[in-house]
Amino acid sequence: MRHTSRRLLPTAAGLALLLTAITGCFTTTADFRADAEAFIVQDADLRDAAFPDSDVAFTTATCSEPANQDEGTTFACTAVDSVGGSWEFEIVITGSAGYDVNVSRRPLGS
Repeated sequence: MRHTSRRLLPTAAGLALLLTAITGCFTTTADFRADAEAFIVQDADLRDAAFPDSDVAFTTATCSEPANQDEGTTFACTAVDSVGGSWEFEIVITGSAGYDVNVSRRPLGS
């Protein structure tokens, strides 16, 4: 069973749109990669934070595989939204069963 908790936090620079904590059962680095890709495309809270009052959504996400599963390890993801905007995310592993999702670059005008 998967348990999920979420936190949304603004950043001073405004580039990191939100921070989301996820928990699950990850046994390999590929599990982190695959789960982050699915989360970016499917999570309603992320979509609503990125595209308030809009029908825009993320249509694809591609993540690199983290080098290891150690806490603090980061890996990058890119996503495309339904109007063609390209987004970049930094994922930070927070433990054996969780990670934070940070928007590191969003399209101009978003």
